[in-house]
Amino acid sequence: MTQLWKDKRLFLIGGPGGVGKTTVAAALGTRLAEEGYKTVVLTVDPAKRLAQALGFETFSTELQPVKLKQCDEPRLFASMLDTQRYFDKIISRFAASETQRDKILNNRLYRIMVESLGGSHEYAAMERLLEFLKDSTFEKIVVDTPPSQNALDLLNAPQKLADFMDNSVLSWFQSSNRPLTLFRHGTKVAMKLLEKLFGSDFFKALSEVMDDLEGMHTGFRDRNLEVLSILKSQTTGFFLVTYPSELRFRETQKFISILKDKKIPLAGMILNRIEKKYPAQLPAELNLKDEERAKINALLSYRNDLVEQQQYWLCQFESLCGQGPKIELQKHPEDIHDLETLSQIGKKLVSLSNAEI
Repeated sequence: MTQLWKDKRLFLIGGPGGVGKTTVAAALGTRLAEEGYKTVVLTVDPAKRLAQALGFETFSTELQPVKLKQCDEPRLFASMLDTQRYFDKIISRFAASETQRDKILNNRLYRIMVESLGGSHEYAAMERLLEFLKDSTFEKIVVDTPPSQNALDLLNAPQKLADFMDNSVLSWFQSSNRPLTLFRHGTKVAMKLLEKLFGSDFFKALSEVMDDLEGMHTGFRDRNLEVLSILKSQTTGFFLVTYPSELRFRETQKFISILKDKKIPLAGMILNRIEKKYPAQLPAELNLKDEERAKINALLSYRNDLVEQQQYWLCQFESLCGQGPKIELQKHPEDIHDLETLSQIGKKLVSLSNAEI
């Protein structure tokens, strides 16, 4: 295992959707556990086949042990995030009293706010992450973050929630006429929807939940600073999983720019699903009809064009990596559905830091 993986305790696996990010996170967790580290993988949206690969019928919000052949006792655990549960725990932590806590948790508008407030899901993810970091049980923590736009929300969520809880924002909402004025200038459709959901009690419920949240901004503000400190720590590694194409390159540029603005280092880039090179055409001695040969040769030409495009964008990604490692993983011919394949991918990840696989 290279120093790159030994020195880190927390691994944040980020990237756009559809590039195999969750599989990479599971593969890394599997290999770290096989290396002897007690490891937990926290995922937010696992595919059913990934749950099956880890030996589960389905993912649970509770910690689930994964049985590894190389390990006599459980070393790998997995869990799925429950946004509502962890946001409730945040409220319980920051509330000044049990009365304040109960009033907020029992307010129906609060429930809708948790589901719809931008960043609440990501904030809850960071809260659970903090729990694991403060628990010495696990030596390695792997977090599969939401797709890239939401991954940016993951970084911004603590600040967003801190800003929302700020006294000035609460005071604005608590003004006797401003919420009403705000919605009077909104669309009739929005107004009718609010009335349908809450009837004439809407603004009363809004005022109550804002009153109940007063005084909690300090807790959210301190939590924001704590999260930023962890993300910048030398024991944290932020790894970006992506795919060599123009669209992913533009997304990655934006993502890395935001990381730089927040002074969060990029530990490494994992370029996934690299196509292998194919022969230019079928061997002449292969006995095929001309029509069949032409179709297969056309397909080979198309695949090699894809490979050529990938190689171009791989070179472009090289400039984004800076001094960090760029790890390339070849495309698997089929969906990954077993622990052995996850282990093989994980072995490649932890054994190489700046090489092509």
